[in-house]
Amino acid sequence: MRRFLITAGVAAAAALSGPASAADLKMAFAQAPTSIDPHFHNSGTNSALIRHVFDPLIINQNGLQPGLATSWKAISDTVWEIKLREGVTFHDGSPFDAADVVFTIERLPNVPDSPSSYASSVQPIKEIEVVDSHTLRFVTDKPSPVLPNKLAEFTIVSDEVGKGAATADYTTGKAMVGTGPYRFVSSRASESYKLARNESYWGGAEPWETVEIRIVESGPARTAALLSGELDLIERVPSNDVPRLNDNASTSVHSGPTNRVVFVSLDVQRDAVQENYARDGDGNPLAKNPMMDKRVRQALSMAIPREALIERALGGDGVLSSNLVPPGFFGYNTDIPVETYDPEGAKKLIAEAGYPDGFEITFHASTDRIAYAPQVAQVLAQSWTRIGVKTSLETMPHSVYIPKTNAFEYAYMLHSWGTASDAGYTLNGIAVTRDKPNGKGPSNRGRYSNPDVDRMIAEAQTTLDTDKREKLLHDAMSITIGDYGIIPLYAQKASWGTSNGTVYTPAVDLMTLAMRAKPAN
Repeated sequence: MRRFLITAGVAAAAALSGPASAADLKMAFAQAPTSIDPHFHNSGTNSALIRHVFDPLIINQNGLQPGLATSWKAISDTVWEIKLREGVTFHDGSPFDAADVVFTIERLPNVPDSPSSYASSVQPIKEIEVVDSHTLRFVTDKPSPVLPNKLAEFTIVSDEVGKGAATADYTTGKAMVGTGPYRFVSSRASESYKLARNESYWGGAEPWETVEIRIVESGPARTAALLSGELDLIERVPSNDVPRLNDNASTSVHSGPTNRVVFVSLDVQRDAVQENYARDGDGNPLAKNPMMDKRVRQALSMAIPREALIERALGGDGVLSSNLVPPGFFGYNTDIPVETYDPEGAKKLIAEAGYPDGFEITFHASTDRIAYAPQVAQVLAQSWTRIGVKTSLETMPHSVYIPKTNAFEYAYMLHSWGTASDAGYTLNGIAVTRDKPNGKGPSNRGRYSNPDVDRMIAEAQTTLDTDKREKLLHDAMSITIGDYGIIPLYAQKASWGTSNGTVYTPAVDLMTLAMRAKPAN
C-alpha cells in the first residue's frame, strides 16, 4: 500500500448553517448502483448516489469549482498546493482536515476487487506534504497539468470511520459517514435508498428534508409513477414519453446534452474466439477471432447508419460524435470525420478479410446503463446482419453485465463513457493499454492496445503547454479511431421528468442529484 509523507496536522472546528424549509423528494434511478462504497467502482450511477453523502475536493461543473478544497495552484512544475475548507464536519460531528484527504488518496488504489478503480485519479501523486491541518502539497515526479481535474473525480471519506472499514461496511451503512448535503439513513440494496438533510452542511442546508431514491428500471414504469404523483423526479425519460409529460398539466421535461459517448468495444486482444461468440454459417466456432483483422472492424463501423440510429432508436436524443468525447471537449479532434454509412463497401471488406459467406457473432449490451441500449443494440445487430455478419443479441441488467465485461467474458460489447475533464481522461480510461494496478485503461474491456497512443497520453499528462498537449490528444484520438478497436456512435442527450412542484437543472455529467432539484415555489 502506498504511503505518503505527512509533515504536520492540526484539528479543525465545525461551522453550522441554518435549517431549510421542510419538504420531501422522491426520485427514481433507472439502474441500481453496483456498490455504495465511494471508491469501489468508478461508475456514473454509483457516483450519483455517493455525491449526496460525500463531497469531492473540487467540483467539476461548468469548469472547476471549490468543494472541500477552496483553492489550488501550481507552485512549481511538480508541486500543487491545495487549501482545504475550514469548519467542515462529517455527519458524525468529527472535523474534516488534511488527514482525511491523505487517507482517501491512500485508499483509492487499494480497494479490493474494484472492477474500475479511481487509481488513475491519484496516479501522478508521489508524495503528499501536509503543511498544516488545511494545507496540502501534492508532489508529482513529472508535471501534471490536469491534476485539479483528477482531484474532482473522487469523494473524500473520513479517516476515523474509514480505517479498517471494508466495502461491506459502506453497503450496510456503517461507514456511510461523509461531509455531503445528505446523511445516509437506510437502504434496501438495488431497491431504494433513504437520505436525510445535513442541517450543518457547509454549503447551506438543502431544501429537501428527506430524499428517497428508488430503482425503477422500466422507462414506462418511471413515467407512470411520475404521472401518478408517486415520484417527483425521474431520469432517462423515454423519448416517446417526452410529449406526453410536456403536455400533461402536472409534469415537465428538462433536457440537455451530456458528457457521455456511446461506443462499440471489440475484443482485439485474443486470437482465439472467445466463448463461441464467433461462428461460421453452420454454427461452428471460427478458428480465429475475426476482429483481429482491421478490415472486419472497419466494415462494422461502415455498416452503422448513425444518423438514422439517433433519429429512430433515440428519438433524437443524441449528437453525432466521431471521437470518444463529445464535440466541444478539450482534445476533440475536428479533423476526424463521422464514419460514412457504406454497407456495400462494408460487404466488400468482409469478403476481402476472408469471409465471403460472412459469419455469426453474439453482441452483448446492458439494458439499463445506456438510455435506449436495447434499441441501439438491435439497430447494430440488424445493420451488421445485412453485410453478412449475422448478429444475435444478449442483454442483461448493468449489475450483471459489468462484472462479466470486467472479467473479459464477452468479445463484442456496447459501452459508454463520461468525460470528466478532457480527451486524455477518456483515452486513459478506455483506450490505453490496460494496466489496472497503475490506473491505466481500467475500463478498456476490449483490451485495445497501441504503444503510440500509450506514449502520447502519457506525454500529454505531463505537458504544461496547452497547444502541445492538445495536439498530442488529437493525434492519440486519431490513431485510436483509425484502428477501429473502439467505435464511437454518438454523444448522449438526456431528459429528466419532474412534477410541477419540482424544477430540475440538467448537467452534462448525466448524474441525477437531489441538489439539482428545487421546489417550484
